[in-house]
Amino acid sequence: MHSVVMVALLPIPIKNRDIPQKHLDEQQQTNREVLNEVLCRVLHPLTFKQNPSAESGYYNVLCAGGNFRHCKPVLAACLADCPEYSDLHHLERHVCTRCECPKNELGDYVPADKQHHRRDHNLYRMLSDANNMAADAELSSRHVHRRFNMFLHIPCMVSDLLKPDLLHTMQISMLDHLQKWIFHFMKTHKWLDKSNANLVIRACLPQPHTKN
Repeated sequence: MHSVVMVALLPIPIKNRDIPQKHLDEQQQTNREVLNEVLCRVLHPLTFKQNPSAESGYYNVLCAGGNFRHCKPVLAACLADCPEYSDLHHLERHVCTRCECPKNELGDYVPADKQHHRRDHNLYRMLSDANNMAADAELSSRHVHRRFNMFLHIPCMVSDLLKPDLLHTMQISMLDHLQKWIFHFMKTHKWLDKSNANLVIRACLPQPHTKN
């Protein structure tokens, strides 16, 4: 049996635009620290255990039916926009959160046999813990900021998690693109004018079955 429960809404900082750059940088650093502290508190039960056992991570959870079940919570979904993913992963802006693709190759087609290396969270965790100039330089070459990152301490790849973003993915992006494509297609083939726009769209959509 599986279920998904929203456990937290991350803090949204105030947008400060009309302040000096120095104060803006300080505020952004404070925002990142607050976000990381919230993630630490929320995700701490899911972190790696020093001496894991077969029972590690399981809890007796009171379910909606009034019964207790022996459950093991896992991180199942992560919803964020592209800049937010960069902040959550402590990455520089305008880089891929999934692989180490160079910035100048973003959006380019890459054949399967030339795919870039996946981001290695184990490596990033060891480099962050090393806390020396060589490790910092290695992280910087991979466009990663050296700070404690809670996502590096949980047993999953966050970039592979479910992203149930229906608003941005479907309603704002896909449906809007599809609607514009259909109108352009019909205008190109002279199937559309102001007088019959609604009729043409209705004719293109599947009609419900009716009983005779």
